[in-house]
Amino acid sequence: MVIVCSVDTKLIKLCAELFGRKNDIKQLIDVKMLKKHASAPGDLLVIDIEHCREQDIPVLWTPSVVIATILEYAQAMRLLQKGVRGYGNRHMHRDNFLQAAGAVRSGQVWLPPSIITRMITSIPGTLATANNDSAFEEPLSKREDEVAQLVTQGLSNKEIAEKIFVSVRTVKAHLTSIFAKTGYRDRLELAVNMKQRETSLIASNM
Repeated sequence: MVIVCSVDTKLIKLCAELFGRKNDIKQLIDVKMLKKHASAPGDLLVIDIEHCREQDIPVLWTPSVVIATILEYAQAMRLLQKGVRGYGNRHMHRDNFLQAAGAVRSGQVWLPPSIITRMITSIPGTLATANNDSAFEEPLSKREDEVAQLVTQGLSNKEIAEKIFVSVRTVKAHLTSIFAKTGYRDRLELAVNMKQRETSLIASNM
């Protein structure tokens, strides 16, 4: 089921078009009702922040995407603390909406590139070197290691592609392989863990 917290008929219609073929669509007018709503495995929650107060959003366990007209870094951080895993512009492309829904349903975090970049660059630590970690079941290739380090610096896929002179599709393929080898689910988790691991390595060698 897809639960949509909004009074925006256009958003309800969009969700029905995107998800209605495989899911029932349920509308909640008041976000406070989420505290009493029992979710089931596979449910998706879409919250329209323009039609509800942020402070009324409870701590969430259901895979959730919040949409807003103006995206704010501070708001994204507050929502993540409440269990929200997706945050995007209400006018985002349909494909991005589907991508966000798929990501949060699989346990990943889905945020705009600008917010992801700011989060990554704000993480304390030094530049990571993936191949220094023997905990991975399979070591990263030299190119994968390079891509992982650039992600840790906060670069987008397009910026990485331009820096190492490959296509964006190739960067995505490298990331898919990196996630498979490391067990990390998204670029944010990759960056956080790589920086933490490198910091630990430095500390242990001091």
